[in-house]
Amino acid sequence: MATDPEALTQLTRLLGEPLSPHATPAEVQRALEGRLDALTDGIVAEAAASDDVFDRESALEFVTARIDDLAKWLSGSQRTRLLEALQGKIDAW
Repeated sequence: MATDPEALTQLTRLLGEPLSPHATPAEVQRALEGRLDALTDGIVAEAAASDDVFDRESALEFVTARIDDLAKWLSGSQRTRLLEALQGKIDAW
């Protein structure tokens, strides 16, 4: 059973598709594998809308904190690819 239902709710919202509240990290990782672009876009949209983000450094802090919040649900490879994608989008701002 999921021990962090808040993170699963956030992932469901960011992905635009439901994840079972009873999903295991491995199940979530499989679901995320084809959806990292959607997750990247969702986190970037949150950063852009945040009052706490006002420059590149604050944007990077924001997205890094979001990745840390979701870390339990990401494989090491997914975390790396997500961070690289987010950095690329922030650099393109």
